Amino acid sequence: MGRSVIVLVAVAAALAAPSSLAQIVLGRSVFRAASLPSSTVRAFAVTCPAGYVGVSAGVSRPAPGASLLSLRPSGLSGYIFRFGNPVANADRQVKVVVACRRFSSKLSTRLKVTPLQTRVKVPAGELAVTGIVCPPSTGPAGWGFDLPGAAGRLSVRKASMHLRGFSFSLRNSGPKARSVTLYATCLTALRPAGTFRERLHVRITTFRVPLQAGSQRVVRNCPAGWVSLAAGYALRSPLTTIDGAAAIGQGGRWWIASTSEGRLAADLQLVCGR
Repeated sequence: MGRSVIVLVAVAAALAAPSSLAQIVLGRSVFRAASLPSSTVRAFAVTCPAGYVGVSAGVSRPAPGASLLSLRPSGLSGYIFRFGNPVANADRQVKVVVACRRFSSKLSTRLKVTPLQTRVKVPAGELAVTGIVCPPSTGPAGWGFDLPGAAGRLSVRKASMHLRGFSFSLRNSGPKARSVTLYATCLTALRPAGTFRERLHVRITTFRVPLQAGSQRVVRNCPAGWVSLAAGYALRSPLTTIDGAAAIGQGGRWWIASTSEGRLAADLQLVCGR
């Protein structure tokens, strides 16, 4: 299993974080279960408690046969999800989660999220590659997308993080070009100017995971003293699909499916902070 680690150090004159960051960042995982009747498209919102920012979101328990069509930030503390359940599929239930984070109320420091977006046109029968760059002194955290209509043959094959931002790839196996909106959330710690500066570290770990035929759940944890911020992935074969990815508690959770009896692998990413 391959593994690589990127550590981001972000410091600016008015952007600072106190030492022992992992001990004073409070985390909440806000879950919501939603029913998906057959032959429907349903959208709903999940919001963090007051004082928390939504650093990322994802699917914590997928609904077999249903598709995530949209995952996009709503303000600074929530996300909107949209799912499609085709007519040939039975009624289902899906469970989603938003990773909510904040500093202890005893500190003047607060987490700041900067939402960004871009739009990309994916030609018919092709793969489109694009990226989003985070502003200076911020690090990558959550991501999202908005597939048009009921999506059909559009899929996000890669949503991964690197030192300066995000990388995406999208597959369009349909007969017409389609446009997709992509979202990214960049994170930093904000404190009044003139206070003592410390470093905000973002650690991005990539795990190459061997796959078996069928569906499987993969769980990975941040190192001791770190908090989870986001989960990403890169699918290496057209015979694999991602049904869910989310930062939950102190780690990440992914649901991956493969239709191959042979040996395939996927690259999974966990973003941790301290």
